[in-house]
Amino acid sequence: MSPMMKPTIRTACALGLIFAPLWGCTGSDEPRDLPEQAQSPAPVEESQPVPPAPPVLETFDAAPQLSLFARLGDYRPEEGDEIALPFWRTYQEHLVKTSGVVRRQETGDRAYSFRSIRGIDSVGFFSPLAVEPATSYRVSFRIRTDLPEGGRAGVGVVEYDQFLWVGEQYTRTLDKRHRTGLHQGVTLTGKSDWEHQSFVFTTSPRTRMIHLTLFREGTPDRQPVLVDDIRIERESAELQSQSKAMERRKPGAQQNPPRHREQPDPAL
Repeated sequence: MSPMMKPTIRTACALGLIFAPLWGCTGSDEPRDLPEQAQSPAPVEESQPVPPAPPVLETFDAAPQLSLFARLGDYRPEEGDEIALPFWRTYQEHLVKTSGVVRRQETGDRAYSFRSIRGIDSVGFFSPLAVEPATSYRVSFRIRTDLPEGGRAGVGVVEYDQFLWVGEQYTRTLDKRHRTGLHQGVTLTGKSDWEHQSFVFTTSPRTRMIHLTLFREGTPDRQPVLVDDIRIERESAELQSQSKAMERRKPGAQQNPPRHREQPDPAL
């Protein structure tokens, strides 16, 4: 496990982390069961939790480094929607129950597994991270897929103008109020056998937070999508220049490259 960012108990609990039971979250910092004559200690000023931020490496082999929250469709139904919201809650519970950390048979390492749900075109998980405005970041990961015709999976990024301590998928109203950008990232079809994938994105001048999103879209089936070794870090100016120079030297380089990229990892 990398010595990168390690979330504190306060951070994990504040986000309503799926793995919250592992952190011992109680939902309250107030003392309980004090003796009747015991004097309460002087109040201590609470500091704002520090949001998780790059660099991050999530291998799923030890304590969680990314806070993963379920997402279904584009938005969570608005509060007070007595018809759509209960259905959304039911699908959300099903997605969480059928997803989680699994052990890779070939290596013994752990990875994150999730699959599509019939009747929902797009499902997955997102992780909120604080970022700097007008800054380039590189996202890399390994992925295994066996998708049917019309099925897609991958990793993308959604940008927002401030870090919101909201431990659920956003409603349309909240998303529209704070979204500042969207990056398709990497979208795959067909089979991928633990291929290494990566992409670079640059935040807008107004961006302060992103949702790093794992997704499964299109034709549903019961085959899981497995993701491992998720890394996000700031892209250095030198690497950006080298990458642009290589793209310019490629014969027949396209301004908009194909979305499905196959880059077999020689290390596997």
